[in-house]
Amino acid sequence: MTARRALSATIVLLLAYTAPAAPKRDKTDDRPAATVLCYHIVEAPSAPRMHITRNVFRQHLRYLEMTGYNVIPLRHLYEYVTGTRASIPQNAVVITIDDGWRSTYTEAFPELQKRKFPFTIFIYPKIIGQTHNALTWSQIREMADAGVDVQSHTLSHGYLTKRKHPAMDEAAYEKWAQNELAESKRLLEKETGTKVDFLAYPYGDYDTSLLKLVTNAGYKAALTCDYGRVRQGSDPLRMRRVAIDDRMDFATFRFYLGARQLQVADVTPTPAQVIDPGVTVISAKIPNFKSLDPKSVGMALLSAGAPQPYEYDSRSGFISLVLHDGISSLNAKSHRAVVWGVDSKTGKRVEATWVLRLPEPPKQPTPPTVMPAATTVVAPTVSAHSGGSQR
Repeated sequence: MTARRALSATIVLLLAYTAPAAPKRDKTDDRPAATVLCYHIVEAPSAPRMHITRNVFRQHLRYLEMTGYNVIPLRHLYEYVTGTRASIPQNAVVITIDDGWRSTYTEAFPELQKRKFPFTIFIYPKIIGQTHNALTWSQIREMADAGVDVQSHTLSHGYLTKRKHPAMDEAAYEKWAQNELAESKRLLEKETGTKVDFLAYPYGDYDTSLLKLVTNAGYKAALTCDYGRVRQGSDPLRMRRVAIDDRMDFATFRFYLGARQLQVADVTPTPAQVIDPGVTVISAKIPNFKSLDPKSVGMALLSAGAPQPYEYDSRSGFISLVLHDGISSLNAKSHRAVVWGVDSKTGKRVEATWVLRLPEPPKQPTPPTVMPAATTVVAPTVSAHSGGSQR
């Protein structure tokens, strides 16, 4: 195949489906659903497995910001689940951060505030101020005053179900569990001055017997670590989430959010090893464009840091994005382009993505090592009479 034919061939861009299959849903249920994301630690040295890097966290937020997702408060989702809110937007996402690590304040809070993304932090009070990697009450109050939703993760982050405490009899277990639930709620409300209505089960550990204790402690909803989306009519005490850790690559992240495969053709520039730094237009053609809702189709370059203008021709399926200052003006070595849309028949989001890389700057030649010139040491002249001893 010639180079020209290779460039014009259809490029099928696939998502890496390393995630488990999503739960089956009722095909007649077209009501919007939301994905609740669960983070823990961002950019912390010697962190446990639930850590992700600063760059990965920012990539997630840019993706949500630039590709048609709508980040909503957890309370709005709760109201939708229980029927007191009529609707939520399409592609709704809720952001939650568990435990009470300092990176919630130093890393996540500034990035989320910059984008005006609402989010919920689930705190267990016994971590506060205990290590240099933990939040302080002052930091929690500052975030609460800025509108961050502070909710409960129990008092000490222990497993909550009775089966995890076989040494306790029923009475002792219930007394302990009620204290874990009620005391956390009391302390958080006292320190923040805001209402605590929601709980995140530590380790996702819950069972049907626990739900009554949760309700008795005054909680209206609770979040699990069970994978899936949250819909109207879901059990508010078993709201599902997607837990994110350092094993999750970007393709899997998008899969969990509902993105499925989209074909594109005639990508310009091609996703080759390197591209011309002077590129100002990125474009592609969608062969099956007639199957998409034309109003749902969009395009973004995530490295741009903010949405860039794009044009979509719904008569041909051609889409293009213009960089007025050229791609070399962006502060990145590689650039991820994303094209997305919604299938008109199924209502599912479909997506294609590819990476463009700039050439590495030429290495500067290493100057030769110059050895200092040898220095000749001349011994001093000694007079014949100078070395004699004085008498």
